[in-house]
Amino acid sequence: MIPDTCCKLVGLQHVPVYQTENTPEVSVVKFYDATNRVDEAIKRQQARIDALASTGVDLRGQPIDTSLAEMDKTMALTFNDHADYQKCQSRAAAMGTLNTDEALTIYNALGEDCNPDNGGWQDGVNLATKVIVTQVVGELLKRRIAR
Repeated sequence: MIPDTCCKLVGLQHVPVYQTENTPEVSVVKFYDATNRVDEAIKRQQARIDALASTGVDLRGQPIDTSLAEMDKTMALTFNDHADYQKCQSRAAAMGTLNTDEALTIYNALGEDCNPDNGGWQDGVNLATKVIVTQVVGELLKRRIAR
């Protein structure tokens, strides 16, 4: 899971992919208008990264390239992490928490196998995607633990 300190270092925000409202009578999931909430969250996160990168410095006044590179390193997945992320997204898709497009977005970001050349992610996956996929998996795990 992405450490909060990394987000604060470069000024990124956690972007809720979905919100739930639980009452004694019903549990309702409030969705964003997008069909693929994960893809939309990735786009929003990329816009934040781009805006921050255009300033050239992070929130501490350090060079942004260094901060983003450090954050990318923290997003690296081990073989076990990769397998756990895939299990989590497939379970969420099977339970209807994620729709097919959202599950496929996560699956494609992770790739079929753990790729050590890109920190366990599919080749070409950008930092925004890594951040959002990690956040989604964290949110799904919190929901599972809360049950």
